[in-house]
Amino acid sequence: MLLIPQGVVFEMAYGSLLATNKYFSQIQSLSLISAILLALIMPTLIVEWLVGKQLRTIRQFCLRVKERNYKERLSLPNESRDGDGEDEIIVLMRDMNWMARQIEIREHDLHEQNSILITANTQLLTTQQRLHERTLELENICRHVQTLAMTDPLTSIANRRCFFDTMEQQFAAMVCNCRPISLLMLDIDRFKTINDTYGHQAGDKVLLELAVIMQKNARKGDLVARIGGEEYAILLPDTRSQEAAMIARRIQESLADHKFILDENKPVSVTVSIGICTLSQLPCLDREKLYNYADQALYHSKHMGRNSISIYDPNTGSMNKVTCNTSHSTT
Repeated sequence: MLLIPQGVVFEMAYGSLLATNKYFSQIQSLSLISAILLALIMPTLIVEWLVGKQLRTIRQFCLRVKERNYKERLSLPNESRDGDGEDEIIVLMRDMNWMARQIEIREHDLHEQNSILITANTQLLTTQQRLHERTLELENICRHVQTLAMTDPLTSIANRRCFFDTMEQQFAAMVCNCRPISLLMLDIDRFKTINDTYGHQAGDKVLLELAVIMQKNARKGDLVARIGGEEYAILLPDTRSQEAAMIARRIQESLADHKFILDENKPVSVTVSIGICTLSQLPCLDREKLYNYADQALYHSKHMGRNSISIYDPNTGSMNKVTCNTSHSTT
Protein backbone atom coordinates (compact mmCIF):
# COMPACT_ATOMS: atom_id res chain seq x y z
CA MET A 1 0.00 0.00 0.00
CA LEU A 2 2.88 2.35 0.70
CA LEU A 3 4.37 1.65 -2.75
CA ILE A 4 1.14 2.36 -4.71
CA PRO A 5 1.48 6.19 -4.52
CA GLN A 6 5.07 5.89 -5.65
CA GLY A 7 4.00 3.84 -8.67
CA VAL A 8 1.28 6.35 -9.59
CA VAL A 9 3.73 9.27 -9.42
CA PHE A 10 6.31 7.31 -11.42
CA GLU A 11 3.71 6.44 -14.10
CA MET A 12 2.53 10.04 -14.39
CA ALA A 13 6.06 11.43 -14.68
CA TYR A 14 7.13 8.83 -17.21
CA GLY A 15 7.78 10.48 -20.63
CA SER A 16 7.40 14.02 -19.26
CA LEU A 17 9.96 16.71 -18.55
CA LEU A 18 9.96 15.76 -14.83
CA ALA A 19 11.42 12.42 -15.74
CA THR A 20 14.57 14.13 -17.00
CA ASN A 21 14.87 16.44 -13.99
CA LYS A 22 17.66 15.21 -11.77
CA TYR A 23 16.13 16.70 -8.62
CA PHE A 24 12.83 15.04 -9.29
CA SER A 25 14.66 11.76 -9.85
CA GLN A 26 16.51 12.19 -6.53
CA ILE A 27 13.30 13.04 -4.66
CA GLN A 28 11.55 10.12 -6.29
CA SER A 29 14.43 7.82 -5.36
CA LEU A 30 14.42 9.01 -1.73
CA SER A 31 10.66 8.68 -1.59
CA LEU A 32 10.88 5.17 -2.95
CA ILE A 33 13.57 4.21 -0.49
CA SER A 34 11.55 5.73 2.38
CA ALA A 35 8.45 3.87 1.27
CA ILE A 36 10.35 0.60 1.04
CA LEU A 37 11.92 1.10 4.49
CA LEU A 38 8.59 2.10 5.95
CA ALA A 39 6.99 -0.92 4.35
CA LEU A 40 9.65 -3.12 5.92
CA ILE A 41 9.38 -1.54 9.36
CA MET A 42 5.59 -1.12 9.53
CA PRO A 43 4.75 -4.83 10.17
CA THR A 44 7.26 -4.91 12.98
CA LEU A 45 5.75 -1.78 14.55
CA ILE A 46 2.25 -3.13 14.18
CA VAL A 47 3.24 -6.46 15.69
CA GLU A 48 5.12 -4.67 18.50
CA TRP A 49 2.10 -2.53 19.22
CA LEU A 50 -0.39 -5.39 19.18
CA VAL A 51 1.74 -8.12 20.81
CA GLY A 52 3.58 -5.78 23.19
CA LYS A 53 0.28 -4.59 24.63
CA GLN A 54 -0.80 -8.16 25.27
CA LEU A 55 2.59 -9.02 26.77
CA ARG A 56 2.37 -6.06 29.13
CA THR A 57 -1.08 -7.20 30.15
CA ILE A 58 0.27 -10.70 30.76
CA ARG A 59 3.19 -9.28 32.77
CA GLN A 60 0.82 -7.26 35.00
CA PHE A 61 -1.30 -10.38 35.45
CA CYS A 62 1.79 -12.40 36.48
CA LEU A 63 2.72 -9.70 39.02
CA ARG A 64 -0.75 -9.90 40.56
CA VAL A 65 -0.47 -13.69 40.81
CA LYS A 66 2.98 -13.29 42.35
CA GLU A 67 1.37 -11.05 44.99
CA ARG A 68 -1.17 -13.84 45.68
CA ASN A 69 -4.01 -12.01 44.00
CA TYR A 70 -5.82 -14.77 42.15
CA LYS A 71 -9.21 -13.11 41.78
CA GLU A 72 -8.59 -10.96 38.71
CA ARG A 73 -8.52 -12.52 35.24
CA LEU A 74 -7.21 -11.50 31.85
CA SER A 75 -9.93 -9.93 29.69
CA LEU A 76 -10.51 -12.17 26.66
CA PRO A 77 -13.11 -12.58 23.93
CA ASN A 78 -15.52 -15.47 24.18
CA GLU A 79 -13.87 -18.69 23.23
CA SER A 80 -15.00 -20.21 19.96
CA ARG A 81 -16.69 -23.56 20.11
CA ASP A 82 -13.96 -25.46 18.31
CA GLY A 83 -11.12 -23.25 19.59
CA ASP A 84 -9.79 -22.64 16.04
CA GLY A 85 -8.94 -19.24 14.66
CA GLU A 86 -7.39 -17.85 17.89
CA ASP A 87 -3.80 -16.71 17.91
CA GLU A 88 -1.26 -18.20 20.27
CA ILE A 89 -1.26 -15.18 22.60
CA ILE A 90 -5.01 -15.47 23.22
CA VAL A 91 -4.65 -19.20 23.81
CA LEU A 92 -1.77 -18.51 26.21
CA MET A 93 -3.84 -15.93 28.08
CA ARG A 94 -6.73 -18.39 28.41
CA ASP A 95 -4.33 -20.98 29.80
CA MET A 96 -2.98 -18.44 32.26
CA ASN A 97 -6.52 -17.63 33.45
CA TRP A 98 -7.10 -21.37 33.96
CA MET A 99 -3.82 -21.71 35.86
CA ALA A 100 -4.71 -18.75 38.09
CA ARG A 101 -8.08 -20.37 38.85
CA GLN A 102 -6.42 -23.66 39.73
CA ILE A 103 -3.91 -21.87 41.94
CA GLU A 104 -6.78 -20.03 43.66
CA ILE A 105 -8.63 -23.30 44.28
CA ARG A 106 -5.52 -25.02 45.63
CA GLU A 107 -4.64 -21.99 47.75
CA HIS A 108 -8.12 -22.10 49.24
CA ASP A 109 -7.82 -25.84 49.89
CA LEU A 110 -4.42 -25.37 51.47
CA HIS A 111 -5.78 -22.61 53.69
CA GLU A 112 -8.60 -24.85 54.84
CA GLN A 113 -6.21 -27.75 55.43
CA ASN A 114 -3.88 -25.44 57.35
CA SER A 115 -6.79 -24.27 59.51
CA ILE A 116 -7.71 -27.89 60.18
CA LEU A 117 -4.09 -28.70 61.07
CA ILE A 118 -3.86 -25.70 63.40
CA THR A 119 -7.07 -26.74 65.14
CA ALA A 120 -5.88 -30.36 65.38
CA ASN A 121 -2.49 -29.23 66.70
CA THR A 122 -4.18 -27.05 69.33
CA GLN A 123 -6.35 -29.96 70.38
CA LEU A 124 -3.31 -32.22 70.42
CA LEU A 125 -1.38 -29.80 72.63
CA THR A 126 -4.38 -29.53 74.96
CA THR A 127 -4.69 -33.30 75.08
CA GLN A 128 -0.95 -33.64 75.64
CA GLN A 129 -1.11 -31.16 78.53
CA ARG A 130 -4.05 -33.01 80.05
CA LEU A 131 -2.23 -36.30 79.56
CA HIS A 132 0.86 -34.86 81.28
CA GLU A 133 -1.25 -33.61 84.18
CA ARG A 134 -3.02 -36.96 84.36
CA THR A 135 0.33 -38.77 84.30
CA LEU A 136 1.62 -36.64 87.17
CA GLU A 137 -1.61 -37.27 89.04
CA LEU A 138 -1.34 -41.02 88.48
CA GLU A 139 2.32 -40.98 89.52
CA ASN A 140 1.36 -39.18 92.73
CA ILE A 141 -1.44 -41.66 93.31
CA CYS A 142 0.93 -44.54 92.61
CA ARG A 143 3.48 -43.18 95.08
CA HIS A 144 0.72 -42.64 97.62
CA VAL A 145 -0.55 -46.17 97.10
CA GLN A 146 2.98 -47.54 97.42
CA THR A 147 3.42 -45.54 100.63
CA LEU A 148 0.12 -46.86 101.95
CA ALA A 149 1.13 -50.39 100.99
CA MET A 150 4.34 -50.02 103.00
CA THR A 151 2.95 -47.99 105.93
CA ASP A 152 1.00 -49.04 109.01
CA PRO A 153 -2.25 -47.01 108.90
CA LEU A 154 -2.44 -46.46 112.67
CA THR A 155 1.13 -45.55 113.60
CA SER A 156 2.38 -44.29 110.18
CA ILE A 157 5.56 -46.37 110.54
CA ALA A 158 6.62 -49.25 108.30
CA ASN A 159 4.25 -52.23 108.17
CA ARG A 160 4.99 -55.95 108.04
CA ARG A 161 5.44 -56.01 104.25
CA CYS A 162 7.87 -53.09 104.27
CA PHE A 163 9.81 -54.68 107.14
CA PHE A 164 10.39 -58.00 105.39
CA ASP A 165 11.16 -56.36 102.03
CA THR A 166 13.75 -54.12 103.69
CA MET A 167 15.22 -57.01 105.65
CA GLU A 168 15.70 -58.94 102.41
CA GLN A 169 17.49 -55.96 100.84
CA GLN A 170 19.67 -55.49 103.92
CA PHE A 171 20.64 -59.16 103.93
CA ALA A 172 21.74 -58.91 100.30
CA ALA A 173 24.01 -56.01 101.30
CA MET A 174 25.29 -57.83 104.38
CA VAL A 175 26.28 -60.90 102.35
CA CYS A 176 28.35 -58.67 100.04
CA ASN A 177 30.33 -56.85 102.74
CA CYS A 178 30.03 -59.32 105.67
CA ARG A 179 28.78 -56.65 108.06
CA PRO A 180 26.64 -57.57 111.11
CA ILE A 181 22.90 -57.00 111.30
CA SER A 182 20.70 -56.93 114.41
CA LEU A 183 16.99 -57.21 115.02
CA LEU A 184 14.91 -56.02 117.99
CA MET A 185 11.48 -57.58 118.54
CA LEU A 186 9.17 -55.73 120.96
CA ASP A 187 5.85 -56.72 122.43
CA ILE A 188 3.64 -54.64 124.77
CA ASP A 189 3.16 -56.38 128.10
CA ARG A 190 -0.46 -57.23 129.03
CA PHE A 191 -1.84 -55.28 126.09
CA LYS A 192 -5.12 -57.24 126.18
CA THR A 193 -5.69 -56.00 129.72
CA ILE A 194 -5.27 -52.40 128.51
CA ASN A 195 -7.87 -52.94 125.78
CA ASP A 196 -10.28 -54.70 128.14
CA THR A 197 -9.89 -52.05 130.86
CA TYR A 198 -9.72 -48.80 128.90
CA GLY A 199 -11.13 -49.76 125.50
CA HIS A 200 -9.68 -50.20 122.05
CA GLN A 201 -9.26 -46.44 121.47
CA ALA A 202 -6.97 -46.33 124.48
CA GLY A 203 -5.12 -49.35 123.11
CA ASP A 204 -4.64 -47.56 119.78
CA LYS A 205 -3.25 -44.55 121.65
CA VAL A 206 -0.68 -46.78 123.38
CA LEU A 207 0.33 -48.30 120.03
CA LEU A 208 0.73 -44.84 118.47
CA GLU A 209 2.73 -43.33 121.34
CA LEU A 210 5.00 -46.39 121.56
CA ALA A 211 5.80 -46.01 117.84
CA VAL A 212 6.82 -42.39 118.46
CA ILE A 213 9.09 -43.40 121.37
CA MET A 214 10.75 -46.12 119.30
CA GLN A 215 11.42 -43.73 116.43
CA LYS A 216 12.96 -41.17 118.79
CA ASN A 217 15.37 -43.76 120.18
CA ALA A 218 16.24 -45.41 116.86
CA ARG A 219 19.09 -44.13 114.71
CA LYS A 220 19.11 -42.80 111.19
CA GLY A 221 19.11 -45.79 108.89
CA ASP A 222 17.25 -48.07 111.35
CA LEU A 223 13.82 -49.33 110.31
CA VAL A 224 11.02 -49.16 112.90
CA ALA A 225 8.05 -51.31 111.93
CA ARG A 226 4.80 -52.63 113.34
CA ILE A 227 4.71 -56.35 112.60
CA GLY A 228 1.13 -56.84 113.75
CA GLY A 229 -1.10 -56.20 116.75
CA GLU A 230 1.07 -55.04 119.66
CA GLU A 231 4.27 -56.49 118.19
CA TYR A 232 6.98 -54.17 116.81
CA ALA A 233 10.44 -54.62 115.31
CA ILE A 234 13.52 -52.49 114.69
CA LEU A 235 15.94 -53.59 111.98
CA LEU A 236 19.49 -52.39 112.75
CA PRO A 237 21.91 -52.69 109.78
CA ASP A 238 25.64 -52.77 110.51
CA THR A 239 24.95 -53.09 114.25
CA ARG A 240 26.49 -55.45 116.79
CA SER A 241 24.78 -56.97 119.82
CA GLN A 242 26.06 -54.41 122.33
CA GLU A 243 24.77 -51.47 120.25
CA ALA A 244 21.39 -53.16 119.82
CA ALA A 245 21.18 -53.68 123.60
CA MET A 246 21.87 -49.98 124.20
CA ILE A 247 18.98 -48.98 121.90
CA ALA A 248 16.69 -51.47 123.66
CA ARG A 249 17.60 -50.03 127.07
CA ARG A 250 16.93 -46.47 125.85
CA ILE A 251 13.47 -47.53 124.72
CA GLN A 252 12.69 -49.14 128.10
CA GLU A 253 13.99 -46.09 129.97
CA SER A 254 11.89 -43.75 127.80
CA LEU A 255 8.82 -45.87 128.47
CA ALA A 256 9.52 -45.77 132.20
CA ASP A 257 9.53 -41.97 132.08
CA HIS A 258 6.47 -41.74 129.81
CA LYS A 259 2.98 -41.75 131.28
CA PHE A 260 0.06 -42.80 129.10
CA ILE A 261 -3.11 -40.84 129.86
CA LEU A 262 -5.88 -43.32 129.03
CA ASP A 263 -8.80 -42.59 131.39
CA GLU A 264 -9.87 -39.55 133.44
CA ASN A 265 -6.40 -38.01 133.22
CA LYS A 266 -4.94 -40.86 135.25
CA PRO A 267 -1.41 -41.81 134.10
CA VAL A 268 -0.85 -45.46 133.21
CA SER A 269 2.55 -47.15 132.95
CA VAL A 270 3.24 -49.41 129.98
CA THR A 271 6.15 -51.82 129.64
CA VAL A 272 7.51 -53.91 126.78
CA SER A 273 9.40 -57.14 126.44
CA ILE A 274 12.30 -57.10 123.97
CA GLY A 275 14.16 -59.84 122.13
CA ILE A 276 17.46 -59.25 120.31
CA CYS A 277 19.48 -61.26 117.83
CA THR A 278 22.61 -60.36 115.87
CA LEU A 279 24.08 -62.22 112.89
CA SER A 280 27.59 -61.44 111.70
CA GLN A 281 29.00 -64.61 110.06
CA LEU A 282 28.28 -65.83 106.53
CA PRO A 283 27.04 -69.31 107.53
CA CYS A 284 24.51 -67.63 109.79
CA LEU A 285 23.36 -64.91 107.41
CA ASP A 286 19.81 -66.19 107.05
CA ARG A 287 16.94 -63.71 107.44
CA GLU A 288 14.56 -66.46 108.59
CA LYS A 289 17.00 -67.41 111.34
CA LEU A 290 17.43 -63.77 112.37
CA TYR A 291 13.68 -63.30 112.74
CA ASN A 292 13.13 -66.63 114.49
CA TYR A 293 16.04 -66.12 116.91
CA ALA A 294 14.85 -62.60 117.83
CA ASP A 295 11.32 -63.95 118.28
CA GLN A 296 12.63 -66.68 120.59
CA ALA A 297 14.47 -64.02 122.61
CA LEU A 298 11.24 -62.02 122.86
CA TYR A 299 9.27 -64.98 124.22
CA HIS A 300 12.13 -65.65 126.62
CA SER A 301 11.70 -62.10 127.98
CA LYS A 302 7.96 -62.72 128.32
CA HIS A 303 8.61 -65.99 130.14
CA MET A 304 11.11 -64.33 132.48
CA GLY A 305 8.52 -61.90 133.84
CA ARG A 306 8.12 -59.30 131.07
CA ASN A 307 9.61 -55.77 130.98
CA SER A 308 12.97 -57.30 130.20
CA ILE A 309 15.50 -57.63 127.37
CA SER A 310 16.87 -60.97 126.16
CA ILE A 311 19.62 -61.55 123.58
CA TYR A 312 19.85 -64.77 121.60
CA ASP A 313 23.40 -65.90 120.85
CA PRO A 314 23.32 -67.84 117.53
CA ASN A 315 26.83 -69.21 118.15
CA THR A 316 25.93 -70.97 121.42
CA GLY A 317 22.14 -71.10 121.24
CA SER A 318 21.94 -69.46 124.70
CA MET A 319 19.94 -66.51 125.99
CA ASN A 320 21.44 -63.46 127.71
CA LYS A 321 19.31 -61.12 129.78
CA VAL A 322 20.06 -57.37 129.74
CA THR A 323 19.20 -55.14 132.68
CA CYS A 324 19.23 -51.38 133.00
CA ASN A 325 22.22 -51.47 135.29
CA THR A 326 24.44 -54.07 133.53
CA SER A 327 25.25 -54.84 129.96
CA HIS A 328 24.25 -58.56 130.08
CA SER A 329 23.80 -61.37 132.57
CA THR A 330 23.46 -65.00 131.62
CA THR A 331 20.34 -66.87 132.82
